[in-house]
Amino acid sequence: MDEVDGMAGNEDRGGIQELISLIKQTKIPIICMCNDRNHPKIRSLANYCFDLRFQRPRLEQIKGAMMTVAFKEGLKIPPPAMNEIILAASQDIRQVLHNLSMWCAKNETLTYDQAKENGRKTKKDIKLGPFDVVRKVFSAGEESASMSLIDKSDLFFHDYSLSPLFVQENYLHVKPAASGSNLKKHLMLLSKTADSICDGDHVDKRIRSQQAWNLLPTQAIYASVIPGELMKGYMAQFPTFPSWLGKFSSTGKHDRTVQELTRHMCLRTHASKRAVNLDYLPYLRDTLVRPLALQGTNGVQEALETMDAYYLMKEDVDCIMEISSWGGRPDPFSKLDPKVKAAFTRTYNKETHMTPYALQAIKKLKHGNGAGSSVNSELNGDLQTEDVQADEAEDNLEMDGMIKPKKSKASKSKTEEKLPQHKGRKDKGKKKATK
Repeated sequence: MDEVDGMAGNEDRGGIQELISLIKQTKIPIICMCNDRNHPKIRSLANYCFDLRFQRPRLEQIKGAMMTVAFKEGLKIPPPAMNEIILAASQDIRQVLHNLSMWCAKNETLTYDQAKENGRKTKKDIKLGPFDVVRKVFSAGEESASMSLIDKSDLFFHDYSLSPLFVQENYLHVKPAASGSNLKKHLMLLSKTADSICDGDHVDKRIRSQQAWNLLPTQAIYASVIPGELMKGYMAQFPTFPSWLGKFSSTGKHDRTVQELTRHMCLRTHASKRAVNLDYLPYLRDTLVRPLALQGTNGVQEALETMDAYYLMKEDVDCIMEISSWGGRPDPFSKLDPKVKAAFTRTYNKETHMTPYALQAIKKLKHGNGAGSSVNSELNGDLQTEDVQADEAEDNLEMDGMIKPKKSKASKSKTEEKLPQHKGRKDKGKKKATK
């Protein structure tokens, strides 16, 4: 089954599930081939298959086989010319064979200059992913030796937003060929590479802040070309995805959390966001956890009094534990006895907690059965009912004087049918009276 990742549209609907059912029942091996291994449809199919992944063949692997073919066909092609033919086809064996048969149809001899010129005309353009780009940036050998400065710079422009991050994440995993086994030289190369990446980051900041997109080639030199030249060699593992993206997302989330805690405690602390993060949160964490850890259920009331003093909610306690704990270490609240935590939550939900700020809708839903939400709903009930009534009045078409409602035909026919029946009953009564 070739191109199983191409099953899409109405024609192939349910094709993956049918293929999975065939794999479950058949006794004949089924080979499924695809180009996009990370496609969502392939994830379900991969659970029932033995996963074999093939990488693009290297120049040295193809060169020997192609030289054998050329010798058997009587073609006189020098090895450097064969290198240019293979690189022009982007290691595509079928295209290499096709180019050899086309270029050597009249003349069985092909020089290096002819191969380079013909390869330039028939060069295969392919779109590389970020993992392939970073592997090619740090590659060493004949493949990278023939690349010019422009070719190395073009690797950066496959994705100029992600390529610097991939280079910064993976340059430590490369064993540079220039250092050999000399550890001191290896460290010097790492230092120079880090300096070049920092310079590229400065250029990127200028580009983003001042919209100076004409500096992108300069960033390509600092963020991709120079690190690749310094650290080119052998990559010991598969390229890893940039961890900076996940850390940047966590930083934004923690910043919003600290800002919300600052607003909740502003009437007590009168401090900035940074002061709350550095000066208040560690001590608040210890003040909340210490009575629960030392006194157990008897310390629940003391912890709740501290929360009410700073106008904190139950969600704020969880945020304080998350913000004030070091990464990778469990927060002190998670180490408490489950019975103590259950008593703390139960007591908090039973009591009424007055806050000088309006709770969000999501937090109202979480504490829909608690007393705190009922108090807040009573405080804000009048305003909400007035807004709802105003919205309903605006959406009601019957109240609009510019719109005249149209009576349905079915209602007219029913009234017409009822009228003669009613008259008939009156006439019968009159006849009975005359008799």
